[in-house]
Amino acid sequence: METKIRSIYALWNAQDRDGVLAAFQTLGPEGFTIEYVGSEPLEGTQAIIDMWEQYAGSCTTDVVTLLVNGNEAAALIHNNLKQDDGIVTMPSIETYKVSDGVLEVRYFHQTA
Repeated sequence: METKIRSIYALWNAQDRDGVLAAFQTLGPEGFTIEYVGSEPLEGTQAIIDMWEQYAGSCTTDVVTLLVNGNEAAALIHNNLKQDDGIVTMPSIETYKVSDGVLEVRYFHQTA
């Protein structure tokens, strides 16, 4: 699980959308959801495509800490957003849980 999760962030930084999707699908062969905490979970593939369209090329990620226990993981991520006046780093906590082949991903992002 750790290797596949780390690959998601590396593939994102390499701007390999198909690789990112494949990594999520490998973790959740029966499907996956993405939840931005505070909102309803979204179907995973479309959520990644939407995220890609909004942030690919303008945001890279650094895995600060990744903890894996059995079928669950939690990561502290630094999202590095390119802006006119430089890079702004926004932390997030991202959790992964696999149950019966279904992956549930939750993103805790700072809100205004």
